[in-house]
Amino acid sequence: MSSFQQSAEASHASGTVPSDAELAARASALVPVLRANAERTERERRVAPENLEGLRGSGLLRLTAPTTLDGFGASIRTQVEVGLTLGRGCPSTACVAGIFNGVRPMTLMLSDAAREEFYREGPDVTVCSVASVHGEAVRTKSGVRFSGTWAAASGCEDARWALLGIPLPGTAGGPPSAATVLVPLDDLEVKDTWHVAGMRGTGSQSLVADAVRVPEHRVISTAVTPSGGAGAGFPAALKIGATLNLLAPVIGAALGGLDTVREVLGSGRGVIASVYRHTTDSPAARMWLGEADHLTARAVRLTRSVADAADAAMAGGPLSLRERSALRMDMVAAIEDARAAMSRLLDLNGSSGFSESHPLQRYWRDMETGSRHVQFNPFITREDYGRLAVGIESPVSLLV
Repeated sequence: MSSFQQSAEASHASGTVPSDAELAARASALVPVLRANAERTERERRVAPENLEGLRGSGLLRLTAPTTLDGFGASIRTQVEVGLTLGRGCPSTACVAGIFNGVRPMTLMLSDAAREEFYREGPDVTVCSVASVHGEAVRTKSGVRFSGTWAAASGCEDARWALLGIPLPGTAGGPPSAATVLVPLDDLEVKDTWHVAGMRGTGSQSLVADAVRVPEHRVISTAVTPSGGAGAGFPAALKIGATLNLLAPVIGAALGGLDTVREVLGSGRGVIASVYRHTTDSPAARMWLGEADHLTARAVRLTRSVADAADAAMAGGPLSLRERSALRMDMVAAIEDARAAMSRLLDLNGSSGFSESHPLQRYWRDMETGSRHVQFNPFITREDYGRLAVGIESPVSLLV
């Protein structure tokens, strides 16, 4: 047994891992807190401390930590359920929590010594990531020294560690290859560059490294491809799980928007310049709300089905290229359903929903921004699916 495994066994608590239902209930209990802090989170462009405290106190930052280290070892479906629920309260907070949980499985590819360092602070240890390859690196006697800038590192101001893609110099004069390094945030500079329309609260600032040294045991040589996709050594199902942790908050934004409009309509508000004293007296309004409800529910079902397929693959064997492409298409379809639902909700609520103080416009902006993440890339996803439909097995995307 390795030293890491021995320390893990020694630190394993006797308590039981919460059930999926218990974890979902904990997420639901946090929604009012997240909603109350959503405006502040957006204004400060960083998850409110009370939100992080709630996530940590409820154990929702240890979903993917190993059970041998008092983590929950949660399934991908459980991670999705938590992300959907948290997204109802604050999509930005849900996104950061999803990244902390979704990125953590990459540490499975680290050496025992690196994982021991990583988990020294406990199962709630936080890690952000920019997998795409940037900067310059040179080999040293003990590891790697690198410099560069990595943009859009969501949650970096509240992360303890970062996983960054670098060009690893080849041996004996060979060409460089893509690699990932695990770096303490204390060794990096956070540069304020995150000024965007939506998902402002994710604090996706840039990370800057200036001649940072990383020991060899914290270098993963097969973790990424040059475009930022996970490498061959990382299971496809876990790659999908990480992407679902980005998708769930986006679909959660649609759920939050639906909650908001239901509350507005339930207050008895009428339709200006019409005979309707209550909006719900209008058959057309009821139809519009029904469509939004159906589209949102379908987006949730698609997201859950992808999670179930990924969990099944983790237990039953690798996913084929066609299966991976189909799952990515389902994720894109979920996004399109959620966007269509939000359009209906904005129409129902009217122009007041675009007031800066109205939560509906925040859900809308967070959805529109979050759904454009490179991991979804709908036109490339469709292109790959179409290539497979005519028998072309070589994908265009390096993420599939």
